[in-house]
Amino acid sequence: MAGYRYLIFILLFVISSCAQVGTITGGGPDASAPKPISEKVVPLNGSTNFHGNHVEIPFDEFFKLKNPAENIVMVPPHAKINASFKGKTLLLDWDDTLKSNTTYAIYLNSAIQDLTESNDSIIQYVFSTGDVLDTLSYRIQLKDAWTNKPVAKATVILSDKNTLELKSFASTDSKGYAQMNYLRAGEYTISAFRDLNSDLEYQNNEPVAFAIDKDITLLESRVDSIAYRMFTPILDPKITTKQFVGPNTYTIAANRSLLGASFTINQTAISEKELIYHSSDSVQLFWNTDSITKVEITVENEFFNDTISLRFSENTANAPLQFNSINRTNTYAPSDTVGFMLNDLITSVDTSLIQIKNLVDSNVLNKYSYSIQKNKLYFVFDKTELSRLAFEFKPEAIGGIRSQLDAEEFIITLNPERKYGAIDLNLSYYHSSIIVQTIKDGKPIFSTPITSPTDSYKLNELAPGQYTFIIIEDENNNGKWDVGDYVTRRQPETLNVFSTPTKVRANWEVVVELIPSE
Repeated sequence: MAGYRYLIFILLFVISSCAQVGTITGGGPDASAPKPISEKVVPLNGSTNFHGNHVEIPFDEFFKLKNPAENIVMVPPHAKINASFKGKTLLLDWDDTLKSNTTYAIYLNSAIQDLTESNDSIIQYVFSTGDVLDTLSYRIQLKDAWTNKPVAKATVILSDKNTLELKSFASTDSKGYAQMNYLRAGEYTISAFRDLNSDLEYQNNEPVAFAIDKDITLLESRVDSIAYRMFTPILDPKITTKQFVGPNTYTIAANRSLLGASFTINQTAISEKELIYHSSDSVQLFWNTDSITKVEITVENEFFNDTISLRFSENTANAPLQFNSINRTNTYAPSDTVGFMLNDLITSVDTSLIQIKNLVDSNVLNKYSYSIQKNKLYFVFDKTELSRLAFEFKPEAIGGIRSQLDAEEFIITLNPERKYGAIDLNLSYYHSSIIVQTIKDGKPIFSTPITSPTDSYKLNELAPGQYTFIIIEDENNNGKWDVGDYVTRRQPETLNVFSTPTKVRANWEVVVELIPSE
C-alpha cells in the first residue's frame, strides 16, 4: 500500500470536484446524483497491487445505467468493461489482462443516473497494478475566445506523446477548470474540445482550444497559468443562407468570403450594379422575378463553385414594394444623411411626386438634391434650424424593377448636436491595426477598423447610455475577427473585452483610456 498515504480519497464528480449535471425542476426534487459509498467500495479506491478483474461500487440510492458501453471507460484503454448492477451496487468486470506497474482509472462518464430526476455525474475510480499510484496532476482553464468567459462541460484529453494512447481526460467545471490526476512523469499531448458526439476524439466541427505547442513535459504537478482559448472552427466552404424576398431580392450568405464572386440567376449574369455586399460573406442580389417561381443561382469564386435552387410562391414573387427610413427610428443625428430604402432596386425617382414639409412652420422644402445608391435614396439639404420634417411620397414617385411604390409618408426628426454625447478614446496602448467594437447598453452598434491607433480617437454623436468596448487585434488587417486553425496551430486573434461601462450624457464628452488588464 506504499504511496496510498499520499492520497486523499476521491470518487470525484467532474473529475476533481463535486458537481452535478442536469436541470433540477419541480417541487422538492432530489437535487443530487447518486453518490458512491466510499468505505464500501471493493477494492477500495486508490488500491495498489490490484490483480483482479472485478470492482463493486455501492451507491447511496437506486440508479439507472446510461449507455454503459460508451460511458464507462478504462484509462489507459487496456480493457473493455462490462457493467451491470445489483440493487444499489454497480458491478464492473473485464476479461482482458492489465499491464503491470500501471495506474488505471475507470471513468463513469455520466453513466450513473438518478431514477427519477436523471441527474448524472462523472465519477473516477483509481487503482494500480503495482506498488504505487502515479500522483502527478495537470490543471488548465478554458475560456471562450470571444467573450473571455469560462467554458464549462468541455473535454480535456491527455495522451502519450509517442503512442497517442489515452492517459487521462477531464471535464471543465463552471469556472472552466479541468484537472487530470494520477499521472506519471512523461511527455503528453493535450486536446481540449466540446465532445459533441461523446467519442473522446476531436472532430473538425467541434469547438476547440489549444496551446501553440501541443506537447507538454510533466515532471511535477503543474497548473497552467495561461488559459486555453476555445473557438468554433470554420468548416469547409458552405453556403449558409439562401433566401428570396419578393418582389426581386435574393440574399446569399456563406462561411467564406463571397468577394469577387460571379453570380447568375437562371443563367442571367448579375452585374455589379445589381448586387450589394453587406459584409464580405453576405450579399444581396436583385433580379426581375416576373412570372417565376423557381430559380437556380450559381456562385463562383476561389471558394465556391455552387448551384443553389430556390422555390417560392407567386404571391411571394409578386409581393408589393416596401419603403422604409434607413434609420428605423426615423431620427437622424446632425451628420446623418436622411435616406430611405426600397426592397428592390430603385430604377426611377419622380421629384414632382415628392414633397418635403417643415412641420414647425408648414413651409415646403424645395432646395434639396438627391442621390440613388442601388436600393437607397438619399436627400441632401441644409438642416440648419430644421427639427421635424414630413416626407410625402405620392403613388409612383419611386419605381422598382417591375412595379412602382404606392403612397408613403414619414415623419423625420433631426436632432441637434446637444442631444448627443461623445467619447474620446485613448488607444495609445495599441501599435498596429485594431478593430474597435462599440457596445451600447449590452448591444453591439458598430465596429471601426483603425490601422494606426492614437491617443485620441473620438466617437461623436453618441446617444446617451452605457457604453463598453471590445478591441480586436487585427493581425492580418482584414477588418474582422479571425478564429484559429487547429491544423496549423494558429490561435484566434487576440481581443480585449472592456466591460466596465462608460456613461454617456447629452452634450458631454468623456475621455476613456483602453488598456487591457494583465
